[in-house]
Amino acid sequence: MDDFIALSKNSKEIYNIAYSLKERVKINALIKGQVGVGKKTLAQYILAKAKIYDARSLQEDIKDNILNIKNSSIIINKIEDITNIDLLISWINKNNIRIIATTLSKQLNKKLENLFPIILEILPLDKRKEDLDFLIKKFSLEASKTFKIEEIPSSKLIINISQNAHSLKKSIYFSYLSLNIKEDEIMMFMENFITLNMNSSHLYKDFLYLFEIPLLKVASTKYKSQVKMAEALGLNRITLRKKLDLYSKL
Repeated sequence: MDDFIALSKNSKEIYNIAYSLKERVKINALIKGQVGVGKKTLAQYILAKAKIYDARSLQEDIKDNILNIKNSSIIINKIEDITNIDLLISWINKNNIRIIATTLSKQLNKKLENLFPIILEILPLDKRKEDLDFLIKKFSLEASKTFKIEEIPSSKLIINISQNAHSLKKSIYFSYLSLNIKEDEIMMFMENFITLNMNSSHLYKDFLYLFEIPLLKVASTKYKSQVKMAEALGLNRITLRKKLDLYSKL
């Protein structure tokens, strides 16, 4: 299990509370946050040896009375998926179960949220600069060792934090992988993608974005102004603006 990264102010505060939950205060806790912020990692830090249950599967197991757990602690992933809250509460009380749960939801059912005296919310990576910088370096070193090539300067890495650490790791590994991909291999990947998704009567229009979006993104980063972009791409400014407006919605 990877360690929970605690360099930013938010994550340090959360880590300190998590340490108390691990060592001293044995009560239920709820961990909120987007995909990839480290909810499950933090839960496993608090309850290192606890079994992790998917909420829906746990509810089915409780309903079918096939669990033999008493006086124990468990981790429940995506607790917002619990639909029979009374069943869960009854089972917890009857068997003296301690819960550390994770959720993607900003607001839970009040009855469910009242199970947790402690609620922790992990902020996304774009609000945790120190953690983000650390993870960029960490994933870059990992990718460098995996592909056996020199580390890429951070300025040349593709950074995607739309799903926090999940997308960040993928984007950095892709940065290293792309160094070894030849033009004919890129064409092969695109041909395969188009073949698998060729089910439209407007094929040219439907797949043109595969070429145009990356080109426009790179040109926008390199040239900054639309005047210079249009000149470099050989487009008039009206056409360029239309394309930028079209793809801004994707």
